[in-house]
Amino acid sequence: MKRIIKLFLTAAVLYAGFTFSLPVMGYTVPETVRVGLEYKYKNVSSVPVSNQNIIIGSEQNGRFEEETELSGKSFTFNVPQSTIIDANEFYPSYDKALNACEDLEDMWGYISAPAFVDEGLWGVYIYDTGSDSSSYAADTVSGKVAGGTDIIVLKDSSEPVMFFDGINPQIESGDSNVVTLSDRSYRGRIEFGRYTGGNITAVNVVGLEEYLYGVVPSEMPSSWNIEAIKAQAVAARSYALTRRDMKVHEADGYELCDGTNCQVYIGYTNESESARNAVDSTEGVLAYYNGQPINAVFFSSSGGSTDNSENVWANEVAYLRAVPEINESAPTWTRTFTQDELGSLLSAKGKNVGTVESITVSTGQYGRVQKLKINGSLGSAVLEKEETRTFCSASSQGSLVSRMYAINTDEIYTQNENDAVNQENNSNENSENTGSIFVTDANGTTQVDSENLYAVNYSGEGTSVSGTIYAVTANGEETINTQNSAKSSTAVSTSSNKIYEGGTVYPVDGKFVFYGRGNGHGVGMSQYGAKGMAEAGYDYKEILEYYYTGITVE
Repeated sequence: MKRIIKLFLTAAVLYAGFTFSLPVMGYTVPETVRVGLEYKYKNVSSVPVSNQNIIIGSEQNGRFEEETELSGKSFTFNVPQSTIIDANEFYPSYDKALNACEDLEDMWGYISAPAFVDEGLWGVYIYDTGSDSSSYAADTVSGKVAGGTDIIVLKDSSEPVMFFDGINPQIESGDSNVVTLSDRSYRGRIEFGRYTGGNITAVNVVGLEEYLYGVVPSEMPSSWNIEAIKAQAVAARSYALTRRDMKVHEADGYELCDGTNCQVYIGYTNESESARNAVDSTEGVLAYYNGQPINAVFFSSSGGSTDNSENVWANEVAYLRAVPEINESAPTWTRTFTQDELGSLLSAKGKNVGTVESITVSTGQYGRVQKLKINGSLGSAVLEKEETRTFCSASSQGSLVSRMYAINTDEIYTQNENDAVNQENNSNENSENTGSIFVTDANGTTQVDSENLYAVNYSGEGTSVSGTIYAVTANGEETINTQNSAKSSTAVSTSSNKIYEGGTVYPVDGKFVFYGRGNGHGVGMSQYGAKGMAEAGYDYKEILEYYYTGITVE
């Protein structure tokens, strides 16, 4: 197994390795998850189905039980808009109920459709009584006007063809492996329910791994290094299960949603081969802490360092600790506010300080903003944690992109471009290192061996050294080591990274300019950081174990 010895890019900060214990294997991974399709179909009066052949059934004891199959031209599931009469007749199948509908029309002229009311139990619901009133028609057939908030009607080209009462119907495609709702297709089944007594919400009941097929390419570009995509797959799998266990959407009728409140999920429509390969090659793999899947939060890029969970949200989480980035390529951004604009934005947040005259910035260990004290003509206000990013959400551009920013200076967290790389660190029986990795000398010169073409430093225990790694062959010849075989007695010296330390700033020409790096809340795994680590030779387990402190991946 490859031995990785890491140098974290902060001045003289060296982290020792961890010894992990095996997780308690008592956690049960579900076969399927229920995903609320909030993108378009949460609490709506109608949901379109593009498939022309659908299998209709319901979930019974955790399994899909098929009832019948329909073919049509243009299906929609709808909330009823007119009076419906329950004929108070029951049949053991859809076909027998359909025959009864034909008899009603022949006898009374009433137009009806089969109603699915329970497993293996069908009724007849009249929706057109001709010239007769609803009450008269109900008396005629010894039925009753159907009420309640559970009824759903399936229409084909605006004509009712089936009713559902007290049951949430599920459909599968009759001729493919996906169900299509307008512009998006989904594996598995779609359930339709009036879960809170209101309109209809569509829910995708889908296998966990197939769910990840749709999540991973929606959260990370499929063109990235496969090890980064694998890390995303495991993080997404772990995160999905913890969100499910938190029951955040239980009152809505499902376990997860398809938006950023959980994870972006576009379904089959957005799948890619590389994402499927990443999911398949890590099937069932989770990130564990103390035997339970972790809440593997992630974000786009940190701009230099991730953050502790309690610096962003309320709770301290043992595995969500700040770590400096190794090889992240983070975007930069700039936002400019006048003194009066800042005052107005703060006033919109209930903090009326008048015209902003100065800002005192407090940062954490790695330069991420933790607190702002805004001093104005009418008083002062203190912003902490995420509020230091979202205080300007009322502006036309919304919140700041990240909390890795400086004000009126662009000297925020920066990584020295001369940082060298020892990529593999593989020891073997036939070689021994003499010398060390050369990074910088007193003159600022940088030298890298012939294979070190990346941007990451790795190190082991010991003191910082300079020089070039040489491999000693069996006959004693010394050659430049292109495999980067290193021993734990060597270490790479860090170069001087700039970290913004904050302080009090004043307006320049009546403005405050925010210079930032990174994108997102900053807790957990940086996706651009994972990309950079993968490009530098880390595998997906090493990436995850770096960003989530003290976990095991299996």
